[in-house]
Amino acid sequence: MKGGNAMTGPALRKRANHERHHSARDVLPNGPGPHIHDDDPWNAAVVHGRKLDLGEYPSSLLLRAANVIHLEGTAVYARKHGLSLPEWRILGRLCESAPMPLAALCRISHFDKAQATRVLRSLAARRLVRMLADPSHRNRRIVDLTPGGRKLAQSIFPEALEAQMKLLKALSPDERRATFSALKKLLAVYGAGIPAPASMDEGRSS
Repeated sequence: MKGGNAMTGPALRKRANHERHHSARDVLPNGPGPHIHDDDPWNAAVVHGRKLDLGEYPSSLLLRAANVIHLEGTAVYARKHGLSLPEWRILGRLCESAPMPLAALCRISHFDKAQATRVLRSLAARRLVRMLADPSHRNRRIVDLTPGGRKLAQSIFPEALEAQMKLLKALSPDERRATFSALKKLLAVYGAGIPAPASMDEGRSS
């Protein structure tokens, strides 16, 4: 073929497949349910059986949102105060509920015991937390904040709250209500929920 725009057989097939894929998204097939457009891929998948791209998977999109929020928001103000993201997650939880059993801290912070222990060791070296023996069981540990740790956490909370309000203000009142409800339902699919602040009694029976 002449000219600089000639395409090989594989390139033509790739382009044709790409165009078919996107044209199918632009006008979804008729069938039961409402007419659904390309900006509504989840309904398109459920109602019309359109195949989701990997990036449109609920699990992928939720993970991406969480990662972006943590890295672009939470990690920024944590670093400003000399903390890594895991250190702030634990310090903030302890400020809310300490003293508390290590098992309860792991549950509500979404750390396994080995991860939590490494982070706590770093915080303890800076005299921000302390590990105490549980008087009810010699093999269990209680985690508490030092006065310095509590003071640091309390100084960070206003910035943390401001960052969360920035996210909430990006949504309308109806969107805020619907998003909160939807996240609770997604957690419930796997028997999980929004963790409540832990008490000293939690984790001692395990």
